[in-house]
Amino acid sequence: MRSIPTDLLRAFVTVIDLRGYTRAGEKLGRTQPAISLQMKRLQELLGVSLFAKEGGAQITEQGELVAGYARQILALNDDMMLKLSKRDSKGRLRLGIPNDYADHFLPKLMASLARDGGDLTFDVVCDLSHNLLQGLRNGLFDIVVAMTPDGPSEGAFMTWKETLAWVCGAQMPDLPEDAARQSELRIVCYPEGCLYRRNMLTALQRDGRNFEIVYTSPSLAGLEAAVGADFGVTVLARRIVPAKLRIIQPSAHLPRLADVVVGIYVSPDRKRSAVAQSFAARFADMFVAGEGAAKVD
Repeated sequence: MRSIPTDLLRAFVTVIDLRGYTRAGEKLGRTQPAISLQMKRLQELLGVSLFAKEGGAQITEQGELVAGYARQILALNDDMMLKLSKRDSKGRLRLGIPNDYADHFLPKLMASLARDGGDLTFDVVCDLSHNLLQGLRNGLFDIVVAMTPDGPSEGAFMTWKETLAWVCGAQMPDLPEDAARQSELRIVCYPEGCLYRRNMLTALQRDGRNFEIVYTSPSLAGLEAAVGADFGVTVLARRIVPAKLRIIQPSAHLPRLADVVVGIYVSPDRKRSAVAQSFAARFADMFVAGEGAAKVD
């Protein structure tokens, strides 16, 4: 009887869910050729063709059967690893996450864990991404969610692209283009080191726009209060814009913003990595599959 490695099953399910080898590789922190080799190995072990054509994501009837079992196996594997964490004297997971991601995603994650009767305990730290990645390298965290400007940092468990948007108060009127270009743009932003801030100011400088930073805050609640009062405009990830604010639609008077890369990073500490990776896989499903992050093939 052959045993099928769970990493092959996880890669297979990810290819199906994201409908592509490249997207699956981005999520799992691997290259497209590496995912192709995994799929080839899985098909060799099973002795069946899982995809309708080589390199494609359309699965065969045998692929449908394998996918159903794969999801059950992975669910049991992840549940086992999460429950085993209570037997670890160091079972408390140390999570580092940007402030706005914590506000948006952690309530949903905690509610899901509470419904499942999970026994994990957490220490959560909110900080700028580069501080969190440095903390991970220094052994301060088990899992870190962090943004990087040009590509993932080394050792990413999973990555995706996040689209940024200009944001204003719900009642702020749109200025005509000529008036908008002549006026000094009032900027609300996170402190220095934030990628939203860096992207926003770079875009404005590239466009030759006059601006003034009128308000800074390390918290999303602080930015929401200022922008909601029409004190200025800011930039946030499009899918986590608070309900009380509104996205300014693309127009000629505000420059285009570059995407940022977001990644989940897991500590390489072998004593803790099994539990951390199982939790990270659950976290990853919520970030990408459940929340519709921008994916680029």
